[in-house]
Amino acid sequence: MSKIVELKDAVHQLETDVAALTAAEREVENWSYQDLNRRDGSSAQDERHERMGREARESAWQAKQKVNSQKNLIAELARAI
Repeated sequence: MSKIVELKDAVHQLETDVAALTAAEREVENWSYQDLNRRDGSSAQDERHERMGREARESAWQAKQKVNSQKNLIAELARAI
């Protein structure tokens, strides 16, 4: 596969990764808004709510790492052309 095709594929993957990051960040924002406006519940409800927040932040972090990794790959491929 030529470097140009690899670069094109990498850019396409970056677009997909950025969309996933945007969705993950939106989920964190939604959770934060809900957190600010929710009433206390039972300890089980509070734990579920906190777990959802942790999971949303973790997903956003992973998505950000993937975007950064893809950007690095694109930079390497561009240098190789």
